[in-house]
Amino acid sequence: MLLSSDSRRLTYLFVLCCCLFVNTVHGEGLPSQGEPRLDHPLAATIQFAEERQNYIKENIRTYSCQLVKRERIAGRLQAYQYADVKVRCAENKVGQSPVPMSVLIRFLGPAKLKGRIVLFTEGDNEGQAWVRMGGTGLFKNVELKVEPNGETARRESRYPITDIGFDRIMQRLVDLAKKDLNADPEARNTVVKYFQNAKLKDRSCTHIQVEHPERSEKFAFYKASLYVDDELNVPVRLVVFDWPSTDGGTPRLLEEYNYMNLKLNVVLGHDLFSKTRYFNEK
Repeated sequence: MLLSSDSRRLTYLFVLCCCLFVNTVHGEGLPSQGEPRLDHPLAATIQFAEERQNYIKENIRTYSCQLVKRERIAGRLQAYQYADVKVRCAENKVGQSPVPMSVLIRFLGPAKLKGRIVLFTEGDNEGQAWVRMGGTGLFKNVELKVEPNGETARRESRYPITDIGFDRIMQRLVDLAKKDLNADPEARNTVVKYFQNAKLKDRSCTHIQVEHPERSEKFAFYKASLYVDDELNVPVRLVVFDWPSTDGGTPRLLEEYNYMNLKLNVVLGHDLFSKTRYFNEK
């Protein structure tokens, strides 16, 4: 039976109202797999990231992992880097001495970086990181003090060591999503897809994919994929692409980070972050 134009409008409105009601009742969930939301697609992404950031701040004190990363620096895609990472988050509890954020990174590869050690503790060493060069050359045992946001550090990494904590990673993602939302309030150049129960090895994750199809100076990237472990509530993989350099070309990788063999709230003693344990210079 064919419906009149008015009947079709009423049917559409009824279905739309039902959908809105269902979304209201189940507002805490994510959108269906691969489908954008009816409101601005980045709104749910921001809420999701902020919730995980708050969880991390409240529940995670330390973690260790193997970091596998690849970055494009000064226009050149670097080789994969492999490192053992240990992080102690900052704590400021009433009645207790404050615990500064501390980071220890030991590079496992490639050969030119193997053996490199980077140690950073907030408020120590005038805000600088201690670095033993590592590698295979004559300077492998050279020790340096490096400003985290300085030119030397920027030649080696897209982000300073001070941004390595999971809560700070999530904050960076929140800030970027808010910037993109403000740059594209009508979502004319923003597509967000959610994939629940995505598998990363044997782990169940929520995969969020953000894409800006048309090249624009308003945005810092073309496509980004974030994987958050559903049990641990922390990011375990982030891949970001730039637009292709030519029409129909392959997107250019900007950065890729994989957090493997992740262990949360492990015992990391103060001596683990002691300068004298790794460095000779006073």
